[in-house]
Amino acid sequence: MNKNDAATLSDTTTLSFAEIESITKQGSNSFYYLDFNKLKNNYRRLQAAFSHEYQNTQLAYSFKTNYAPAICKTLKQEGCWAEVVSEMEYDIAIKKVGYAAEKVVVNGPVHEPEFIRRTLLDGAWLNIDSWYLLDHVAQLCHDYSEREFQIGIRLTYPIEEGGFSRFGIESSDENIQKLSKWQDSVPNCRIAGFHSHFSNSSRSLTSFHSRVLGLLSAIDKFFIDKKPEFINIGGGLFGEMPESLARQHGENLPDFEAYAQTIASKIKEKYPAAQVPILFLEPGTALVANTMVFICKVYEMKQVDGKTIALVNASKHNVKHKWQDKSLPIDIVRQNPLDADSEHEGCFDIVGNTCIENDVMCQDVPGSISVGDYVIFHYMGGYSNVLKQPFIHPCQPIYGYDGLNLTLIKRAGKMEDVLQTYA
Repeated sequence: MNKNDAATLSDTTTLSFAEIESITKQGSNSFYYLDFNKLKNNYRRLQAAFSHEYQNTQLAYSFKTNYAPAICKTLKQEGCWAEVVSEMEYDIAIKKVGYAAEKVVVNGPVHEPEFIRRTLLDGAWLNIDSWYLLDHVAQLCHDYSEREFQIGIRLTYPIEEGGFSRFGIESSDENIQKLSKWQDSVPNCRIAGFHSHFSNSSRSLTSFHSRVLGLLSAIDKFFIDKKPEFINIGGGLFGEMPESLARQHGENLPDFEAYAQTIASKIKEKYPAAQVPILFLEPGTALVANTMVFICKVYEMKQVDGKTIALVNASKHNVKHKWQDKSLPIDIVRQNPLDADSEHEGCFDIVGNTCIENDVMCQDVPGSISVGDYVIFHYMGGYSNVLKQPFIHPCQPIYGYDGLNLTLIKRAGKMEDVLQTYA
């Protein structure tokens, strides 16, 4: 069995067969389903955990994780800021979701001069990733010498359980001195804080402890006689997840309170006075991963080369994204759980609808399944619909539920959507 394609039965079923059927009557028997209340609860718990340790904490949601406007608007209403890494995401935040620029954190390694100019003139919180971007900033500051600007710098440095990130400026003594010289050469732009994010590293407390120490060390070298306005620790925190998935990451995963104690306490120790830097966090999966599931219908059961195969109206592109090396937590929602004549009992594979041989969503799933049943894939809120391409089939809809009302937050795709940008 290929572990990448494995599946484990989840801890709880999200919807009953009747509830799923009522949703499919709106036009699609494969769809994403979002729990708005769980999304709000995730934000409130994370914000409370950090505010308890360090009051001046501000969360900025990572739009790249899932930029569905309904998700972003809900978090905005809760007080969350936006974190974006492209001009497209910036436009979503400003034009679609309604953020003021001063509540948008802008990261990312590749930006055109016009976008750098726009974000600084708007007043967004821009973190510079590379030296060439500092050249763009310097030119903008020269062109608008009558105005004052501020930026952040993304740093990279070795951390425990993670190594280096290829993004950011290495925080060597030489580079810190080079940043100081740049600061002196551009009098109307202040480097106001440092940022880090290590997406290739462990999400452990050890990793985050090392990240904080690395930032504080760089701050001591650069901000010699003054405080930074902010310290940005990035994202990459574990959030609440199904137990079957959590076990694959090891024992005793950190909760929000443990992260807050590890991260915020070190900053509070350094800055105990009232006027303290803003602590930015940029959570993505921690806020949205467990808020959404993907549901699809079983169309056929067949035997091929000694394997039992369940064909569904979906593909691996719907569910293979962030946790590709982990067993996917799923549920089988039975149409007729007592109909033994039509069911398969034992292990089976779940395969997709794209006519591609390796479109295998799960292998060796234990249990019973029949034509007409539904499969629920859990932990689908992060990097699922935003990475799904309309390959062969248009993309599926997303429904949101707030405890009272079911809302269509993304309609099913059509041929016209797929071809809209073609000449």
